[in-house]
Amino acid sequence: MKILVSEPIPLTVDDAFHLMRDDMPSLVPFLYDIERIVVTERREEGDLVHITNLWHGDMSRVPGPVKKFVKPELFSWKDHAVWTTSTMSARWWLEPRVGARAFECEGTTRLWADGEQTMLSMDIDLVTHPGNVPGVPKFLARKFQPQVEAAIEKQIAPNMKNMAVSIRRYAESKKG
Repeated sequence: MKILVSEPIPLTVDDAFHLMRDDMPSLVPFLYDIERIVVTERREEGDLVHITNLWHGDMSRVPGPVKKFVKPELFSWKDHAVWTTSTMSARWWLEPRVGARAFECEGTTRLWADGEQTMLSMDIDLVTHPGNVPGVPKFLARKFQPQVEAAIEKQIAPNMKNMAVSIRRYAESKKG
């Protein structure tokens, strides 16, 4: 699944870049279905900043029949990013905490000025592999594949698409 995002956001390029790179956990109250984000690693190398964030998703929207086979850890993932200050961009990939190869997701994030506004673009590749979810018998994986795939995609894709909306809501909360 290819996800392309290109949205204006109400922060300067510099402020948006530093928010996304240095303070992602501040966006949690404004993100769709995310309980928390924990920074687990940060390493600076000149123009590059390597960051690993552990995301914890909310299980409340997982469909009932699927929920008994899916553990909360399936909705937690590591976000590995290499941010480049000179280009105001990042190359990143997500790593499932459990269910190795339950999904593959990687992409780029870029911020730039477009006249008076800041633009956020994300180019994302997401592939799900429901048959690799641990604890789900193969015959059930085939039967529930569409629901499991939809649950994984519903957890990841909306957060990617709603990043700009979340940043807008964050910016609004700081005005008052």
